[in-house]
Amino acid sequence: MTEKNIDMSNQQTLERVTDIFKALSDINRIRIMELLASGEASVGHISHSLSLTQSNVSHQLKLLKSVNLVKSKRQGQSMIYSLDDQHVSTLLKQAIHHASHPIEGEK
Repeated sequence: MTEKNIDMSNQQTLERVTDIFKALSDINRIRIMELLASGEASVGHISHSLSLTQSNVSHQLKLLKSVNLVKSKRQGQSMIYSLDDQHVSTLLKQAIHHASHPIEGEK
């Protein structure tokens, strides 16, 4: 979809955008997404890599999944998580790039 095709007057679309940015407003969720940008991972792997409890990771993944930022698949007895698609990876990279620019007035 090109920028020309985005209907910014569509209330439902704007509400979904708001939900996505709310989901991205937590440092641990961003850390999880950053980890998933490098490949699929289980709750246990994410928990260990980020020093978070499995309960916390599961909760954060559920929220990210509810706004289609991550997806899951069953592999044996484990659930394996990944970013939903390339758009999500691009969104994350763009946000990190934007945040790396100094704020006006900062040194």
